[in-house]
Amino acid sequence: MGTGRTRVYLEVGQKRAFACALDWPGWCRSGKGEEAALAALAAYLPRYAPVAERAGLSLPTTAGEDFEVVERLPGTRGLTDFGAPGEIAT
Repeated sequence: MGTGRTRVYLEVGQKRAFACALDWPGWCRSGKGEEAALAALAAYLPRYAPVAERAGLSLPTTAGEDFEVVERLPGTRGLTDFGAPGEIAT
């Protein structure tokens, strides 16, 4: 996160996509497409921040403002489109 951007990966199915923050385990949201998933991830930051704080970590103040997509993974109809992420980013 040296660039100040939040690194994310996208898991993209036919009906749904997941955006997951690589450096912040558990901060992952879905939407009906890539942009919707990224918007949902940003909107979820206020709910996720207390989780990070309880773990002794502080999210950068700009964490939900600027995402860097570092990997795109194909999703599956059995998991991704059903509503659960199922792929592992490299």
